[in-house]
Order: sequence, then structure tokens, then C-alpha cells
Amino acid sequence: MIELLKRGFPLKLYLIINGLFLLKYASRQNHISEFVVLIVYILSVLFVLMYLNRPCFYEKTANFKKGYMVLSFIVFLSLIVVNVSIDANSLQVDRWSAMEVTIKNIVEGVYPYNKLDHLGQTSSNLPGLSLLGLPFYLLGDVGYLQVFVFGVFGGWIYKSKREKKEKVLILILLVLSPAYWWEVFAKSDLMSNVLLLLIFIDFWKEKYSEFTFRKPWLLGILVGFFCLTRGVVLIPLTIMLFYEFVKTELRKKVLFLLGVVVSMFVLILPILLSLEDFYTIIENNPFNHQTKYAPKLLILLALVVPFFLSREFSASRPILNYSMYVLSGLLLSTFLLNVMEEGASKNIYGKAFDLSYLGMLIPFVISSLSSLNNQILQVKIKG
Repeated sequence: MIELLKRGFPLKLYLIINGLFLLKYASRQNHISEFVVLIVYILSVLFVLMYLNRPCFYEKTANFKKGYMVLSFIVFLSLIVVNVSIDANSLQVDRWSAMEVTIKNIVEGVYPYNKLDHLGQTSSNLPGLSLLGLPFYLLGDVGYLQVFVFGVFGGWIYKSKREKKEKVLILILLVLSPAYWWEVFAKSDLMSNVLLLLIFIDFWKEKYSEFTFRKPWLLGILVGFFCLTRGVVLIPLTIMLFYEFVKTELRKKVLFLLGVVVSMFVLILPILLSLEDFYTIIENNPFNHQTKYAPKLLILLALVVPFFLSREFSASRPILNYSMYVLSGLLLSTFLLNVMEEGASKNIYGKAFDLSYLGMLIPFVISSLSSLNNQILQVKIKG
């Protein structure tokens, strides 16, 4: 039973998260019940997983390359079309404008965290995230960050050491995710942020599988950058690094920490230079936003548990799996507590809970699900 639960958890999580998105947004049309849409979606995902579990045309290298490239290109073009078609100012989601306002004010030398976006809210964007969005701000639309990240992610998965079946599954599971498409239509940066983190973890563990701290200075620079994109990245980075950091030699520890400090200082410096007074940063800072949606005790647990899960990992897969469990514990617990307090309807269909936060789990889930697909389906068929 425990083994079955372990194997089936990523699939259940994938269906639950995407199912919640379908229930919320399919209810806004009157042609067909959202529950019918949900059932059709679940059956479709299961069918696709079973079909892709069979020996398919992509087992041949030529067919795999052609199929993967064609699908990636179609999705890439679709992302561009969606981004061009959407009037950002009509959106009731302000992630794009929060990023735009933050970048605009940093570039102009103005403190950004007391300025309002198009919905009248202040920004929670950390400096690293603003740096990510800067090229696309200069191009005129921060929404193109989504397009860029998909291109990088698709290219990395193709070049990675995964089996062909896993590569195809990762791409298809991402495309089949309503949570992902919500991010695209909302011009949100949340899932793109997580996808870039996964690329970094995957790349680093492939290149330095025997010893993570082979390049401590460069590692520190990159870790410092990611830590200033979103606070949630601390969870997978702690799982990946803490155990080996404790074991590594003093010189490498110092170089790593120097890299982190230098990276973070360079990113924070423009904001510090624009700061009017200390009171301003106390009252208006991005951490006030990033910690207000979950109970403080749950946040503390989610930050402490990764230290105990950290090991000397030779690959990225267990890091991503452990991260999935910790993050799902934090986010699902917060969601369930909200449901108990305010009711399911307000949290699913209303604005009592922001479902997009559950969406950040999707990259971890599809990574885990792609590697477990064969085992999951064997258990289901035998059962």
C-alpha cells in the first residue's frame, strides 16, 4: 500500500492541481458542466500516459527528434500567439505588471516596492526575478519571458541524459497542464521561475554529479541569484546543497559563500541606492507579500525540513522528488486550512486562495511522474 501510494502520488497531485484549475475556469462557461470537463480531462491524461507507456515511434532516434522538435515548435509558436493576443491591462492578475513596475523603477533609480501596479497593488518581485524580466521589459513585453523559458526548458530536456520516453512525457505533461496554460494567459512568471530552477539543478547535477562543489565560486553566484528570485527556491536548493556543504573543505565553503554574498549584493545594490529611508523598506518590501499567504508555522517547517532531507545526491531526480513532497505539504496544507475556514467554494471558485501557487508544483510533479510512469501504470493494470 505504501509503495502504491509512493508511486501514485505524483499522478494524483498532477490531476488534483490541474483539476482545480479546470473546475474554477470551466465553471465560467454555460455550455457544459465543469465536472464533465474534469472527468474528460482525467480520462484523457490517463489515456495519454498509457499510450506513451507502449513502445512507440519515438523509440527510433530519427522519429523522436522529428516529433519532439515539431511539438516544441508548435507550442513555442502558440505561446507567442497567446502573448501577442492578450491585452495585459484587461487581466485581473498583476504578476506581469508587478514585474514591469519593479523593473521600470529600478532602471529609473526609484525605490520600487511602494509603487502600484495596474491593479493598485505593490510588488513582491525580488531583484533576481527583475533581472530575469529585464531583457523582455526592454523588448516591450515581460510576457515573452514565458516564451523564452519554454524554449530553454524544451532544449535542455532534449539535450539531457533522460530516456527518450521521459523527454516526451515531460514535454507532453507540461502541454497538457491547464495550470501551465493559465500562467501563459496570465503572463505570469511563477512557473517560469521554477522551470529555470529545475534546469539549473538538473544541469549542475549532470555536470558535477560526483561533487557538487567542484566550482564553488560559480555555484555561489548562481545560488545567490536564484535565492533572489523567489523565497520558495530555498527548499530545493537546501536539499541539493546543505549536506555536501557541511562535508566540503573550508576553502570551498568560503568561496561558495563569497559567491552568494557578492551575487546578492550586486542585485540588491540598485534598490539600496534608491532607498529613501529605513522605515520605507520595513513597511514596503517584497517579503511581506511572499509570506502572507501561508501560516508562519508551515513556512518555518517547510524551511527546516529540507535540512534533514539533504543528502549527497548523484542526480537531480531525488532532489526534485523531495522538493515536490515538501512544497506540496506546505501548499496543500495551506489550501486545506483555507477550505476548512472559509469553505471549498470560496477557495476553488472565488478569490480566498490563489490557485496559481499550487501551479508551482507542476514542474516538480511532471519530472517525478515522467520517471515513474511505467511503474504507476503497471501497478494500476495489475490492480
